[in-house]
Amino acid sequence: MNITRRNFLTTAAAGALAHLGGAPFAMAAAVPPELDAGYPGGNVRIVSREGDTFTLAPDLRDTKGWWFYFNFRLRGPADQPVTIRFADADPIGVRGPAMSSDGGRTWQWLDRKAVLQSGKKGSSFSAVVPAGAQEARYAFAPTYLESHLREWLAAHRANPALQVSELCRSRKGRGVELLRAGSRDPAKARGVVLLTARHHACESMASYALEGFLTAVLTDDEPGRRWRERWQVIALPFADKDGVEQGDQGKNRAPHDHCRDYNAAPLYPEVAAWMKLGDSLKQRVVFSLDMHCPYLRGDWHDRVHFVGSPAVAAAEKEKAFAQMLERVRRGPLPFRAADGILPHGVAWNTPESFRAGRSNFCWAGDTFSEARFTGAIEIPYADARGVEVNADAARALGRDLACAVLEHLEP
Repeated sequence: MNITRRNFLTTAAAGALAHLGGAPFAMAAAVPPELDAGYPGGNVRIVSREGDTFTLAPDLRDTKGWWFYFNFRLRGPADQPVTIRFADADPIGVRGPAMSSDGGRTWQWLDRKAVLQSGKKGSSFSAVVPAGAQEARYAFAPTYLESHLREWLAAHRANPALQVSELCRSRKGRGVELLRAGSRDPAKARGVVLLTARHHACESMASYALEGFLTAVLTDDEPGRRWRERWQVIALPFADKDGVEQGDQGKNRAPHDHCRDYNAAPLYPEVAAWMKLGDSLKQRVVFSLDMHCPYLRGDWHDRVHFVGSPAVAAAEKEKAFAQMLERVRRGPLPFRAADGILPHGVAWNTPESFRAGRSNFCWAGDTFSEARFTGAIEIPYADARGVEVNADAARALGRDLACAVLEHLEP
């Protein structure tokens, strides 16, 4: 019998294990990939699994109808691809899914190269844990959670022009952050600018833009100094704090979502507290901007735009500010005033969309009727007229908005 040295050593090792009471020698079995959403912001429902193909669906929870938010974690051997399949719907945007290899802190678009199938009957893409990583997170867009805000606050904690407090407690007992930036002296400040984001919990790009706006207010340059000398910004980063952290998508929540809660008896503590604060500042508010993200893809959803008001006077203010933003824009995301306002009565911006309740910008228009502007902006998740939307690009848009507001208030 001809035994090679390798076979002899293998046989000897097995015999030694048997002599010691161990199992016969065998190669270690590969660890199968696993998928879950058990972390802040996570959202997915595993419909089925066949080998390395996972069929998933967004966890809609209390959503009326379908929406596209998903955010899951893949763990397993590096460089072992799995197939992610969504049946009967397509939650993948024009730049493919977003992927994070550092626990959701930073993200990158995979573009369409990772997409295997896309269409109304379903979609799929290839996912993998990168070499050197323990896990990878995949989402319909880059996420922005309390951890991101805490990182930004830590970077600016020594700045005396920034104040952090608590607006209220959410339904689940979470602290809801309230930020004040710019002039801290009401006697010197010429007025107050209100900023809000995440009335719909999944609309993460709005948070990166809000962060960029506040950074501009705090920066040691000529516009920043003007902000700090003359104007105060009050910002609500997470209007639906529970939804952001729980991984709810938040749009069309039953019986209505946070952006249809500006009524006589609000359901949500964040909205009730913000309305109370607004009433106390009624004579001082000069500008109010609610930051959103639109639908996943198509038509108006792939451009930065404002939501047009049905009121003629408000529509004229929107037009004037849109022209200012086009004039001062320096960041990579394009904006054109000529088609940067979705008129009332066009596409989804109809009375039917507001039957569930009054929106933030409608409340602001009623409450701050003398303000230079009260409105809402839609910031695409992935693509703005062919330009990639990412965290840095959204921050740059926020800086452009800060510059435009400053110039709009100081003509």
